[in-house]
Amino acid sequence: MMKNVVRSMLALLSALPLVTSCLFDNDMSYPVIPALITAIEVEGQASSPYIDNDRREVRIVLDEVADITDVKLEKLLVSEGASIVDGIPERLDLSSPVELTLETYQKYVWTIYAEQPIARYIEVDNQVQDAEFNLREKMAVVYVKESQDLSSVTFRSVKLEPEGCPVVSISGKVMDASGEFIEETLECRFPMTLDCVLARTFNVECGDGTVQWTVKVLQKITGLEVVSVNARCYHAIVKGTFSGDGNPVMEYRKSSESSWKEASAIAEGVNLSADIEGLDADSEYIVRIVNGDEASQEYAFTTESPDQLPNMSFDDWWLNDKVWYPYLQNSAEKVWDSANKATSTFIGSSTTPEEVVAIKGKAVRMESKFAIIAFAAGNIYTGRFNKIDGLGADLDWGVPFTSRPSALKGYYNYSPVTIDKAKEPYEDMKGTTDKCQIQVLLTDWDAPFNVNTTSGRFVNFEKDEHIIAYAKLESDEYTDGWKPFELELEYRDTERIPKYVVITCCASYLGDYFTGGVGSLMYIDEFEFKYE
Repeated sequence: MMKNVVRSMLALLSALPLVTSCLFDNDMSYPVIPALITAIEVEGQASSPYIDNDRREVRIVLDEVADITDVKLEKLLVSEGASIVDGIPERLDLSSPVELTLETYQKYVWTIYAEQPIARYIEVDNQVQDAEFNLREKMAVVYVKESQDLSSVTFRSVKLEPEGCPVVSISGKVMDASGEFIEETLECRFPMTLDCVLARTFNVECGDGTVQWTVKVLQKITGLEVVSVNARCYHAIVKGTFSGDGNPVMEYRKSSESSWKEASAIAEGVNLSADIEGLDADSEYIVRIVNGDEASQEYAFTTESPDQLPNMSFDDWWLNDKVWYPYLQNSAEKVWDSANKATSTFIGSSTTPEEVVAIKGKAVRMESKFAIIAFAAGNIYTGRFNKIDGLGADLDWGVPFTSRPSALKGYYNYSPVTIDKAKEPYEDMKGTTDKCQIQVLLTDWDAPFNVNTTSGRFVNFEKDEHIIAYAKLESDEYTDGWKPFELELEYRDTERIPKYVVITCCASYLGDYFTGGVGSLMYIDEFEFKYE
């Protein structure tokens, strides 16, 4: 009997590890909580780093003088509940990608990438276009006009490596008085005139070593030609080329007319440019270059239309149950949206129409509120609200738009309060005055940008290469009534045509980060794009 009891006890004890193993591995489920990098700053960064939460990547752009092999990490913040395995490093070698492992209940590997763009240029007399650089082979090509003597090319300034790395000498073969090619090395002092019949070697002193660049100078044949037209609503920038001789002018006319008008043009070497003003919007024109008795081929272009967005007066609204929408029911033009779908269950619509204080018709009223467990800023934007995601929201920014306005103007009315709700990394903002925000950006995204406030997926306003133009208003001023504004769009690229426009307005500028003052109140009304 005792033996059977002992055997039973031993069997039970031997089975315990299996039971506990099953309990922990199979029966106990751990929550899946992503570990995110929310902010990072390094010494020598040229702009704010880009954080991609979906790919778990950080991309940093360093300025020219930074030592990419030894970068000081000045700030690194992670999401709530996350930690960095092995701790926060003090310095990073970013000459190659660096991996950091973050941990919640699971481990997540993040990769930090860095790039260090260098401004390079070569400027010579009678140059016809910017020099071309082959970084892999350390070779540069300079183009001069056809009449330039290659045996006597004057170099004005040269920069081939980072700031502080000068060209110290120039070497290569040149022809002597007897017609023989000999090796020549000259100390570099710009401006200087060089024999460039053959390629020359520019020796650049960089750090403890020397970097050699091969520089070729080539003649380029240029004729009378309109190269490009960048047409806006009421003016057009025309670029062309000519031989470099004579007194060329630009001539233009409406395609429906026969008489030409002359526009003053600026000649630089063989390049010609003119800004033709006083044009009619949405109209067809023809331009040409005339030099003496010679005329270029005619170039047709169409000026842009001064488009506006539907409901920029904010007079059209629809109430569906408890949710206000900034468009009419069954409207085909659903341009504007807000986070009302997310907040209506707990606090009602935080963005609503307002007639009493409107400039004309109706205005937008946006109030920042606290919805039981999360802060919600009153907001409106061009795009579409998709769904609630955790404590945040998933939405699309942007609606189709192909015009290029010079500014957004309108009216706002703001009553800020002190920030009393804050999340990482903005806890230190508590006690400061809240700010309202109006943003406008033109982009050539292939689709609207998907914003997710839970995962931290936001537009990188500084680095997103698809942003063509941008403007922002942020203010903690108590306006005591309506105040007009005009946001001048800063164009980062004056050639590209936008595909989307984003306008966002909110009563708390850090509302996407669940930070702001409960009770901050903002009105907006009568928006309009301005064109030049």
